Amino acid sequence: MKNKKLWLGMTVSVVALGAALIGCSNSKEEGASPSTSTAAPASTKPGEQQPAKRGDVSVSMYDRGAVPSSEGSYEDNRWTKWINQNGPANVKIVPVLRSDSTKKLNVLFASGSAPDIVNEYTTPFRGSLYDQKQLMPIDNILQYMPEYQKLLTQYPQLKKAGTKPDGKIYEIGKVKEAVPAHILLIRTDWLKKLNLSMPTTTDELLAVAKAFADQDPDGNGKKDTYGMNMSTYSEQAINEMFGENSSSTLLAWDLKDGKVVRAWDKELASLTFKKKLYDEGIIDKDYINDKDGAKAKQDFLNGKIGIYVKFTGGWYDFTMNDMGTLKKNAPTAEIAPLGYPKSPMGTFTGAIDNPVQMTTVINAKAKNPEAVGRYLDFMMKPETASKIINGDEGTHWKKGENGCPQIIDPAKSKNEVSYAFDYEMFYSQGQDKCSFVLNQFNTSDPVQKAGMDMYKDVQKLYFDSSREYPGITVGDHMPVYPADLQVINTTILKDKGDLFVKAIISGPKYTAEQAIKDAQTAYDKSGGKQLDDFMNKWYQDNKGTAFLAKDVMTIAKQQMEQVK
Repeated sequence: MKNKKLWLGMTVSVVALGAALIGCSNSKEEGASPSTSTAAPASTKPGEQQPAKRGDVSVSMYDRGAVPSSEGSYEDNRWTKWINQNGPANVKIVPVLRSDSTKKLNVLFASGSAPDIVNEYTTPFRGSLYDQKQLMPIDNILQYMPEYQKLLTQYPQLKKAGTKPDGKIYEIGKVKEAVPAHILLIRTDWLKKLNLSMPTTTDELLAVAKAFADQDPDGNGKKDTYGMNMSTYSEQAINEMFGENSSSTLLAWDLKDGKVVRAWDKELASLTFKKKLYDEGIIDKDYINDKDGAKAKQDFLNGKIGIYVKFTGGWYDFTMNDMGTLKKNAPTAEIAPLGYPKSPMGTFTGAIDNPVQMTTVINAKAKNPEAVGRYLDFMMKPETASKIINGDEGTHWKKGENGCPQIIDPAKSKNEVSYAFDYEMFYSQGQDKCSFVLNQFNTSDPVQKAGMDMYKDVQKLYFDSSREYPGITVGDHMPVYPADLQVINTTILKDKGDLFVKAIISGPKYTAEQAIKDAQTAYDKSGGKQLDDFMNKWYQDNKGTAFLAKDVMTIAKQQMEQVK
C-alpha cells in the first residue's frame, strides 16, 4: 500500500501501491530483493563502468512529527539503516520542520551548511536558490542517474519544468496521479433530518450550512455544530468555488481577451461568501488560529461539522481510520462528496494537485556530485521505492487480486512504514497505475469497497469536463518572479491577506467591497503593475508551451482511463 497517500495526506496521487514502472501485475522480478540493488554495475568487463567508491551524501527531509518513538527519529530508523546498508552512499538525513522548511533551509544555505540534496516542494524557494547561484545543474551527473534519464525521455514535461533560463537542468521532479486538491464532504444524514436538499448553488450551500449551524442537526439540544469549516487550506476551496485559486503564496490571476489580469471580481465574490460564513455564525469564530485545519478535522470527526472541506490526500486513511472515528463518535453519520456548487462567477471544478511536480535540487557546494547522482538513482529504482514506500512483502503487504500491493495490517504499516515516504519524495509513482487511489483498496472488504466507490464519485464530480478550472494553471507551474518582484509579491500578499481578514471579522464596519478597494490601492502603491507586465509577458511568450489548466485536466482524464 502506498503510504504517502495513506496517512499523511500530502497528496493522494503519490501513494505507491505498486513498484514497477511498467505495471502493477509484476512489481519486481521473482526473487529480486532491494537489498541486492546497487547503483554501480558490479561487472568489471572491459569497457564497463567500474564500481564507484562509496561517498558521503547529506539529504534534507521534511520533519512532520510522524516517526513513532518506537521507530527512532527521522535521522535514525529502520529505513535510514536499510538505505545506508544497501545503497551506494553514506547518507546523512537533515530533518527540517515541514511548517518552517524554507526558513530553516535559508539559514542553512546562509551558514554554508545546507545539505547536498534539498527536497522542497516550494517552487519560489527553489527559484530563489537558482537566482542566488546556490544550485548545481544536474546535466553532468545524469550519467549516474539512468533511472531519471529514462523518465525524462518518457515524460519530457519534466525536463521542460526543470530547465532554467541558462538552458541547464537544475530541478528534479516526479510524475504523480492527478487528484483533487480539496474535496467537499457533506453530512447527508443531517440533510435528511432537516429535510434539506443537496445544495447546487453557493446561495443554497450557504443556506444549508446555516441550517446545520442553527437547527441542532445532531439532536443533542445544544448549539454546538458548525455548518462548514474554514482554515488556511479549506479557505482555498472556497476561493475555487468562485473561480480563483489564490492562497497565502499566490495571487488570483485570470485570462480575459487573451491577457492576464488580476481576478478582483472573483476575489470579491469569494470574500463576500466567507464574510457571510463568519457573520452568520456558520464557521468557528476562532478559525484564524486553525491554520493547518487540525481543529476543524477534530470537530468533523467528533460529528460537529456539516460540510467539511477535506484537504488533499490520504483517501485510504480517511476510509479506514477517519470514517471509523466519525462513526464511533456519531453512529448515525453518513457522508457523500459534494461537487462545487454553481457560483455567480460560474461552475468550477476544484484545483488539481500538480501531476508534474518538481521536488529536488542539488547544492552547488556538494562535495561529491557522483555520490549524489548514484544515491538519487538508487532511490529511484522501483525495487528500492517499493521497499521504502510499501514495507516488506508478507509483513506489511501482500499482492491483491489486481496484482497490486494490499496492506495486511493498517495499524502496523502506519506505525512502521508510513513516516518514510518523504525519503522517496522524488519518486514518480504516477507512472504506475498501482499507485492510483482506486488500486489501493481491497474490494472484498465492505469498508474498503465503500471507500473506493466514494472516490469514484469524487472523480466524476471533480474531473467533470463541463466545469471550468479555477485559475490559469496549478500553482507549481505559475512563473517564478525574479527577486525584486518576489519582494513586491510578498508585500502585496501580506497587505491583501490582512485586509481580507479584517473584512471577514469586522462585521458591517468594514465591508468586502471596501477591502477590495483598499487592496487594489495597496496593489498599485506596491508596484503591482510590474507583476501585471511580468505575467503578461510570460503568458505571451509561453502560452503555446506552458503547462496550463487544460493540460492538468487532460492528464486527469488519461489516468482515469488507465484504471478502468
